[in-house]
Amino acid sequence: MSVSSSDSQVTNAPQDAINDFWESLITKKPAKVTKIFPSSLYAHLLPPKNQPGTSTGKNAAESYEAAAAECRSRVKRAVRECHRVNEKFTDMEFNIEDLSDKNCLQGLKHWYNDRPAATGSSVSPERLGSALSTLIQADVLMQNAAPFDFVAASKVLTNAGFDNNDGPSPGSVHRVDWIFDKPQFEVDGFNSSDVVQGYNGDCWFIAAVATICSNPELIKKVCVEKDEECGVYGFVFYRDGEWIWTVVDDNLYLTQRDFDAYGDRYDPTGVKETRYKKNNQTGSEALYFASCADENEIWLPLLEKAYAKVHGDYDSIAGGISGEAVEDLTGGVTTKILTDRILSRERLWNELLEVNKQFLFSASSPGSYGDDSDARRGLALSHAYSVIKAVDAEDEAGKNHRLVLIRNPWGKRANAAMGEWTGPWADGSREWTPYWMDKLKHTFGDDGLFWMSYEDLLKRFDLLDRTRLFNEDWTVVQSWTSVSVAWVTGYLNTKFSVEIKKAGPTVFVLCQLDDRYFRGLEGKYDFDLHFVLQEQGAEAGECIVRARGAWFGNRSISAEVELPVGIYEVLPKIEASRDADAPDVHEVVTKVAERNPQKLRQIGLNYDIANAKGINEPTDEERKEKERKKKEDADKKKKKAEEEAKEKADFEAWKKEEKAEYEAWKREKSSREPKETPKESADKTEPEGGKAKKTEASASVATVEANDSVASPSTIVEDKPKRKEPATETEETKSEKTAAPKLKDDEESSYNEKAQKILDDDAPQDGRHPTAPSSIADGPGPSQPAHGRYPESAYARHPESVYGDVPPPPPPRGDRAIPDNAPKPWNAVCVLGLRVYSQDQEVSIKLVKPKNAEEGAILDVGDLPAGATM
Repeated sequence: MSVSSSDSQVTNAPQDAINDFWESLITKKPAKVTKIFPSSLYAHLLPPKNQPGTSTGKNAAESYEAAAAECRSRVKRAVRECHRVNEKFTDMEFNIEDLSDKNCLQGLKHWYNDRPAATGSSVSPERLGSALSTLIQADVLMQNAAPFDFVAASKVLTNAGFDNNDGPSPGSVHRVDWIFDKPQFEVDGFNSSDVVQGYNGDCWFIAAVATICSNPELIKKVCVEKDEECGVYGFVFYRDGEWIWTVVDDNLYLTQRDFDAYGDRYDPTGVKETRYKKNNQTGSEALYFASCADENEIWLPLLEKAYAKVHGDYDSIAGGISGEAVEDLTGGVTTKILTDRILSRERLWNELLEVNKQFLFSASSPGSYGDDSDARRGLALSHAYSVIKAVDAEDEAGKNHRLVLIRNPWGKRANAAMGEWTGPWADGSREWTPYWMDKLKHTFGDDGLFWMSYEDLLKRFDLLDRTRLFNEDWTVVQSWTSVSVAWVTGYLNTKFSVEIKKAGPTVFVLCQLDDRYFRGLEGKYDFDLHFVLQEQGAEAGECIVRARGAWFGNRSISAEVELPVGIYEVLPKIEASRDADAPDVHEVVTKVAERNPQKLRQIGLNYDIANAKGINEPTDEERKEKERKKKEDADKKKKKAEEEAKEKADFEAWKKEEKAEYEAWKREKSSREPKETPKESADKTEPEGGKAKKTEASASVATVEANDSVASPSTIVEDKPKRKEPATETEETKSEKTAAPKLKDDEESSYNEKAQKILDDDAPQDGRHPTAPSSIADGPGPSQPAHGRYPESAYARHPESVYGDVPPPPPPRGDRAIPDNAPKPWNAVCVLGLRVYSQDQEVSIKLVKPKNAEEGAILDVGDLPAGATM
């Protein structure tokens, strides 16, 4: 069926609805919050803006050496100050001494989320404890005669209230020399068997620590400086392409409260308190968070504390991917390997044999059937394990076996069959003969260590994290920017140009900011990264690498490839997911600023430092273009203001002229008012109703005149006599002709056309305007303004239009456009970076950006349709 052109409005209505939907959904020029606080408050702490042009590389060890040197310097300054004031070091930036201060335990969202309203009329334990405390302080109770200790009861109930709100929490805080009998930072070096997870859900981090402990030199690079006497310890971590440093004191959380936490207890000899401390608050087992297996070793809880500090709190490091923690501790690059997608198991095995040399590995168990409180064949589900060693060994008969040594970060079984592998090659299995026990130097024990075959490793774990390590032979170069992410996926117009001047292995890493450092301020969007590597000027579809992540929401995506000399392009592809229920950054900031400003300062600074990476200094061309556009906008604004002023002046002049003409017409009309005719005499005898109507009409006209308003054609003709064409010329018609000569036919036609056009131009769009009397076309009336004398837009700016006080009609619904600056649902911006590792010392990156923000949101999909899988 054909559709005529006259039906275009009807047939386009559904399309218009779709267009309006996208117009209201997508922001043309996306933007994000780049800083929480004014940069002037701490400008010296922010990294410098990215300079335009080409970024050159530096040795992979250079950033580490700079951070380590600054860390050592900071520790030494703290030690000097400790000796000066004769006090142990206290870290005021991460002070955990006050248990009621939850800033070091809870994340930002803890203060953003509203507490659930109390149900029922029952009094909470916390309120009851507070009430008892009030009674005790008022000294209205006879405590000595009471059957129980009211002070203790008050503290128990108050603490119970805190626990109910926040979940389990530490019982006390003490320094290392109070907790341990003979504290030592390390006992017999660093070993993967040292690590034991605590009450935090950071198995991924503890597994990573156990992994790098297989190479003691790696953990030594993290713990760079210490002074055990003063209690000050310095550590370095890798964050967003750079090494950072931090310093912590030796205060640690303990599980149990102090002996007299609930009040004074009768213990004249001190035996009870000594026994209580020995059993509950002494040694590694007394710690609330991670600990070392040795009862006097302290390096792991201090390392975990430092890692929590740089992220803001202990809650921020709960839950994660082990490979990412290995990156943070080594500066390496992690690749996620899904075990059901492995193409060459032989190639992967050869890489496993290089563990602790070129690569580090960790393994994650599937979480489809539960969390780490459940297990399959002894392996805790949704749990991270460390790969310690891989061996190719022959048995007595010469048969080859591929075996892997793995460790659970718990350091022990949760029960008889929970935490360690119970299949072939597990402790106590039939595969263990004296020959194998001696060959692999293995002993059975509840230590978290177990062996399994390579085949079972790939069958029982669904993910392997492989981290490539870099030494001083490698050069690294990086470039960061901010990109808008469209609702429809595709390759961005923003790309990176990489020049390689020496052939060899090259590692490309496309990454986004690590939002674990500013949990609670992530916003509504999650991003998934992909990229294509191709030669410069390559035809569409001719690429070297198509890199994609194992799942949605990866922190980085990498690819390793052998490249000859040349110039290569990295084309990013980003998929965004929007969580409508997640709070916007400004919502969290405004609420937490009132509830806990100290916590906001801590996390907000992390946010600002991270997002500063996405701010680029404009090039000279961009700066000139910006100035040119600014000048054009100023000129347009000035011109528009002048036009508006002229329009207003013209309009006022026209009003004045119309008023003068109308007044003149009234005066002339009054001077030639005809004598009373018989018809008018007859009108005097009309019924009272008719008189009332005429009086009402006359009053209406009088009101208009009294208000001195500009009359429209519909109001000025109330009193105009109806002009007739008499057959014979009487005295009345003579008088009328003298006052208003009859118009020629062509003149009258032209006049009427002009009058009608003015009415049509000025009429409201819905057709509703003050009703005009039928006599409007019959009287000469005041002259109408020439067409174009005042534009139609004048009525929109001047409510005192020719229609009196009637406001201008609203535009039709379809013409109501949403302002560009109004917030819209889709406004996704990702801070994106590319790091390149090469053995070419002259490797460089150049950022190639689109001309403007709107062009940056346009997708360049090459040979693939938007949204196609790679």
